[in-house]
Amino acid sequence: WEGKGAAEGPSSSQAAPLLEAAQVLRGGPRRTLLGATLGFFVGFAAVSLFGPAAGSLEEALDLSPLSLSWLVASPSLSGSLLRIPFAAWVDTTGGKKPFVVLLVMSILGMGGLLAVIHWLPLLGSAQSSLAFGALFALGTLVGCGAAAFSVGIGQVSYWFPQRRQGRVLAMFAGVGNLAPGLVSLGLPYLLRDGGLQGAYSIWLLVLVLASALYCLLGHNAPYFQLRRQEYSSAEARCVASGTHGQELFPSEDAVASLRLAAGSSRTWALVVVYFTTFGGLVALTSWLPVYWAKFHGAEAILAGRLTALFSLSASLLRIFPGGLLADAIGGLPAL
Repeated sequence: WEGKGAAEGPSSSQAAPLLEAAQVLRGGPRRTLLGATLGFFVGFAAVSLFGPAAGSLEEALDLSPLSLSWLVASPSLSGSLLRIPFAAWVDTTGGKKPFVVLLVMSILGMGGLLAVIHWLPLLGSAQSSLAFGALFALGTLVGCGAAAFSVGIGQVSYWFPQRRQGRVLAMFAGVGNLAPGLVSLGLPYLLRDGGLQGAYSIWLLVLVLASALYCLLGHNAPYFQLRRQEYSSAEARCVASGTHGQELFPSEDAVASLRLAAGSSRTWALVVVYFTTFGGLVALTSWLPVYWAKFHGAEAILAGRLTALFSLSASLLRIFPGGLLADAIGGLPAL
C-alpha cells in the first residue's frame, strides 16, 4: 500500500466540484469492519470442518490414517493457497467482489458436502474411494472461505488511518480466528444430536446468513467506490483523502507491488514467522481433535473442548496484547 503522501491530484479549488461524490458513497469503517469480521469468521471456520467429525467419516469410509489426514487438511490447503491472488485482486477493485466470490465458493462446497453425506449410507465399500475424492474436493472448495483473511485485511485497512491499523486488524483477525475453536467446541454436540447431515446443515444455514450480512455491511473504501463511478485515479484519491480521510491507497500496478514485496528481506522473514506460528495454529486446530481421540482415547466432546482451549486462547492473544501493543510500540518490537 501507498501512504497518505501518495494521494496527489487536483488542488483543493479544483477538487471542490468533486466533493459532491461523497454524498453517494456507501458504508463506513465500523460497518465494514463488522461485516468483514463476520465474513472471515464463517469462512475461516472451515479449517475445523472435518477434525471433530473425523471419527464419523473414518468409520463411514473406512479411511486409512493417511487418507484421514489429507481430508482433515483439505480446507486449509485452498484457504492458504488462494490468499495471494485474492489479496492482489483487492488492489484492483476493492475487497467486496473477491470476498463475495470466496464466500459463494464456500457455500457451494458446503452444499455439495451435504449431498455427498446424504448418499454415503447408500454407497458400497467399492465406492468409498469415489466418496473420499468427492469429500476432499468439496472440502477444498469450502476452505476457499478461509482465504477471506487476506481480502478482509486489505478491505478493512483502506478504511482506517495508519495509526489505528494494529488495533483494528487485530480485532478483525482475532475475532475471526475464534471460529475454528468455537466450531471444535460446538460441532461434537451437533454431531451427537443430529449426526453429520444435521450438523453440516446447520452450518450451511449459518454460512448463508452470515454471507448475506456481509453483503449488506461490507463496502469498499471511498477510493474504490469513486473509481467505480469512473473518476480518475487522481480525482478519486483527492476526494477520498480530503473528504474521508483515507490514508492508504493501492499501487497502480498490483504485480509491481508483489515484486516489490518479494524483493524485501523483511517480507521473507515475516513469511517464515507467519508460516510457523499461524500455520502451526491452523494445523493443530485441525488435527488436535483426531490426536486427542486417537492417542488418548478422549470422547469427541472432550477432544473438542481441549482443542478449543488451545485455539481460542491463541486467537485472543492477537487482540490482547497483540494489536494494542503493535499500535503502541510498533509492529516489529511487538513481534
